[in-house]
Amino acid sequence: MESLVSSKVVCERYDISKRTLCRWKLEGLPSVKLSYNMVRYQLKEVAKWIEANKVMAAGAGKE
Repeated sequence: MESLVSSKVVCERYDISKRTLCRWKLEGLPSVKLSYNMVRYQLKEVAKWIEANKVMAAGAGKE
């Protein structure tokens, strides 16, 4: 199993805000809930979800 990363790592990796990450999660982004207030992500699963949903991360497509 791939290591789990925090919301902060995902936000930094994809140049998105915490708010965007929360919205993606509501739209079905895979996550692992470790406790009441601790959620972690597998970067491979995040990448697959973004590709499958054609999500454009902030900054992507800018010229």
